[in-house]
Amino acid sequence: MTNIKQLRPTATQWQKMPTHLGALCIGLLFSASANADEVLKFSHSYTENDARHEWAQFIADNVSEKTDGQVTINIFPNQEISRAQAQHSALRQGRIDLTIYPLPWLAGMIPLASIGALPGLVTVPTDGLVWRDRAIWPMLTEAVESTGAILAGSGWAMATIGSTGKAVILPEDVDGLRMRGLGAASEQMLNSNGATITSLPASELYQALQTGVLTGVLTQFASFEGYNLEEVIEHLQVGPGYIGGMHTILLSTDIEQQIGSEHFDLVMEAIQESEVWFAEKMIEDSQRIAEEFESAGVQVHELSDEEVAAWVSNARDTAWPYFIERVPEGKAALEAVETPL
Repeated sequence: MTNIKQLRPTATQWQKMPTHLGALCIGLLFSASANADEVLKFSHSYTENDARHEWAQFIADNVSEKTDGQVTINIFPNQEISRAQAQHSALRQGRIDLTIYPLPWLAGMIPLASIGALPGLVTVPTDGLVWRDRAIWPMLTEAVESTGAILAGSGWAMATIGSTGKAVILPEDVDGLRMRGLGAASEQMLNSNGATITSLPASELYQALQTGVLTGVLTQFASFEGYNLEEVIEHLQVGPGYIGGMHTILLSTDIEQQIGSEHFDLVMEAIQESEVWFAEKMIEDSQRIAEEFESAGVQVHELSDEEVAAWVSNARDTAWPYFIERVPEGKAALEAVETPL
């Protein structure tokens, strides 16, 4: 790559240089600046062994290929730059350019974001791929934009229930359990079926299950694996699901100005193409984790289609009214999920 400093004349050279040569030099200098490689910072809170880190790497590789190496994305995993939920602030402050950010983490700023952990909405990660072509996408895009970020892409990581003591197969089986859910709407569903809710960070799940503070947990497969919960649970639901967590790829609002419109379009294109890869990866990972947990001695219970349908129906009777009551545009959003653009 051209070293811009080598093109810059000294003060004496500027004074002695003919006018037309000075103009030419200035043009060459700005041309070199425009063609200089751009480096973007992609931050997330997951470890390098997590599939979500692989997702970031997939995007980085795709961007490099599409831009012929003119845009490079450096990835900073495991909260290297910023704590998990603080990465949205880091994005707005210009400390990072991209992040993987679970949509429900924005619910305090935009209540609509809680749709990203609403039970009964998706049963497999590929369900979420159609959202780009549904009326829900512009609703989410506008909402995220109001927080000072760009919604560039999304992917769903499926969740399930693990428990100690007794297996949870149907909604009524949570009766009497002490549980932590995946967001307020799912906790409303669990509580409506007799569970006592204890809210705590994912990092405390292992100890809570080990000591009996919790006897059940609803969380993502990746968290079951990442926090080694096979050591402290006895039962795990597997197979088709009824709840997922929507992860978003957020961009800084300054990124287009930074890299130019042509490269920005290629970055957006690369992110959209990554969504299919991530959905397929999540399906593979859920199956792999189930097998590994079974090998570790956990009793694995594969839900039938009828059992999944019972959870979906229960979620729509318990979690959905809760969502609609607390989100001003909640009813319209649920209709928008089913409405083509």
